[in-house]
Amino acid sequence: MEQFFLALQPVIENGVRRAMEKIRQGIGKEHIYSAALVTDSDCITLFLAVNTEEALAKRDKKDRTPKRLADLRKYWPKELVDQVADGSFSLSRYVPDEWSYSDGTDSELNQVSQQLYSQEEALSDLDDDTDDVHERFQELLLETAACAFEKLRAEAVFGPEVLCFVSMSDDERTPEIEDVSAQRLNTPEQYEQFQTWAKFFNG
Repeated sequence: MEQFFLALQPVIENGVRRAMEKIRQGIGKEHIYSAALVTDSDCITLFLAVNTEEALAKRDKKDRTPKRLADLRKYWPKELVDQVADGSFSLSRYVPDEWSYSDGTDSELNQVSQQLYSQEEALSDLDDDTDDVHERFQELLLETAACAFEKLRAEAVFGPEVLCFVSMSDDERTPEIEDVSAQRLNTPEQYEQFQTWAKFFNG
């Protein structure tokens, strides 16, 4: 299994490089502030999500409409919604599923997802199929994604102003995965910024 992920890392790196080239062509003069490699709770998909300050501002403006604020008050603490209303807090700032740009469905990372699915399915077919095997598979993907991000940052694929992290959609482990990776991949100042946002967002 380890060999599979060793071979997969450069494929992920190449997929992100190509995706970033395409995204940069599409966003024009918008300013990228954050990027995330996102998987699912079984770690059989992987995609790149990117957001810009300009796209975030448009989303935040929609969150400040009276109807949207009324809906938010049903689910979020008053203090948080009040800050959304006055523009001092963004609900979507570090939520990749809410971002405007990604690698798309025909990308090289989509092919990575197909490889992950096939590998995980093969593990499930083994006689020694156990939870430990699947946990190890998931740990290795998260580590591989973080290592790929480190390599790409060293190559300046992402500017120093871009806050990078690894995320997992709809899982109770998400806050910890994001926190650990954000601390690992960014400057102390960037991590503090992310941590401050996450503490307020996650309550």
